[in-house]
Amino acid sequence: MQNNSVNKEPNDVNIFQMEKIIKWILDSYVRLTEFQVHFLNNKGERIFSPSNSLRSGSAFCKLVQSSSEGRKECYKSFYDNSLRSAEYGNSYIFQCRFGIITWITPVLINGELLGSFISEGILMRKPAPNFIKEVIEKTKNLGIEEFKLREALEKLRIVSEKKVMAAADILYIAANYLSNTELLDTKIRQEKYIQQAKISEEIQMMKRKELELLEKEEEEEDSFIYISSIYPLETERELLRRVRLGDKEGAKEVLNKILGKILFKNAGRIEIVRARILELAVVLSRAAVEGNAELEMILGLNFEYIQKLGMLKSIEELCVWIVEVLDRFTECVYENKNIKNVNIIRNAQEFIRTNYKKKIKLEDISKVVYLSPYYLSHIFKKETGYTLFQFLTNVRIEEAKRLLETTRWSATRISFEIGCTDQSYFCKVFKKKAGISPYEYRKRMRK
Repeated sequence: MQNNSVNKEPNDVNIFQMEKIIKWILDSYVRLTEFQVHFLNNKGERIFSPSNSLRSGSAFCKLVQSSSEGRKECYKSFYDNSLRSAEYGNSYIFQCRFGIITWITPVLINGELLGSFISEGILMRKPAPNFIKEVIEKTKNLGIEEFKLREALEKLRIVSEKKVMAAADILYIAANYLSNTELLDTKIRQEKYIQQAKISEEIQMMKRKELELLEKEEEEEDSFIYISSIYPLETERELLRRVRLGDKEGAKEVLNKILGKILFKNAGRIEIVRARILELAVVLSRAAVEGNAELEMILGLNFEYIQKLGMLKSIEELCVWIVEVLDRFTECVYENKNIKNVNIIRNAQEFIRTNYKKKIKLEDISKVVYLSPYYLSHIFKKETGYTLFQFLTNVRIEEAKRLLETTRWSATRISFEIGCTDQSYFCKVFKKKAGISPYEYRKRMRK
């Protein structure tokens, strides 16, 4: 008898050894959620699907993938996003270029990507009036009849974000089961490694700076060199700014710098480190409240986190703890605003935070989140209480404050640095937002 696994790659052999259990998971998932699901190999190719009696799925996705060009594009997207989900170590929810919601969950064995669960074919909100027209325009190169596309688009299910997140969580649990908890361990190790590496970089940088100060002190015997305390006040202000703007990743970067300073100044003294990190938690809670998070919720979380803090016995655990606090407090800002389209709002804000120095058009932001400019403006204003332009202005003003605190640049240079070409307009807006002029702000911050 011929051995069917002779010509298979090692990864494929592992997959086919688990074929029965994977198909069992697929069938159970469809019965529970009524979402279509498939299993991909590590190349993004679909190899397992639910039983024939359970196969339904999105008519639109089937139409697109019936075209060789469409199938090629979808599979390329599946592959790219499976790698991204493996990098994040978690389920990854994204929109294809047609605006269809898809979520993908990696299965890792010994740190290697074995394959992925993928569920697709729904919308998370009522589409904009011109949604169908825009999608049909984007599919012209696929050679699919327009009436079939229109009919399929009209049948797309609209599902709440909470239900999609719950479905993604189920796949995450199934993936953990398949990988014998390897995925969860890998995610935790990855987060700890990245954070510890960044903190180590900060410590090494501070060692170099302090050595330079000592060398300078030796050269200038009569000089008095002041070495800052635990961390400079402007660093704390920067952390507060990042949290208020919802910039979780930016806040983590600042937090790692502060942790580096704390560990450098208090090497081996865990109780002092614990006290300094508790101070940081207070700073973060204040930032969350300033960002309009619910005060009672923050106070409750503070009590919960302080109880946990007392049980931590290593510096590494303390560092992981404060990052958890940062994540949770930032999320509280969004929860209090009752934002339904959190991912879309965050992606739009992230684009603005990254590109605030440029001349940003509404169309540029809408392309990033796969929505029409009108619809994006509508949901952003409705769910955050301010317009995209107002958020852009807030980001620019916060950056201007940082530059006024940390540089001697003129107001003219700072206005150009933040993407505002009119210095007088910049000063006018700054005074309206901060209550004082840029000059007065700098003078006050340096007292």
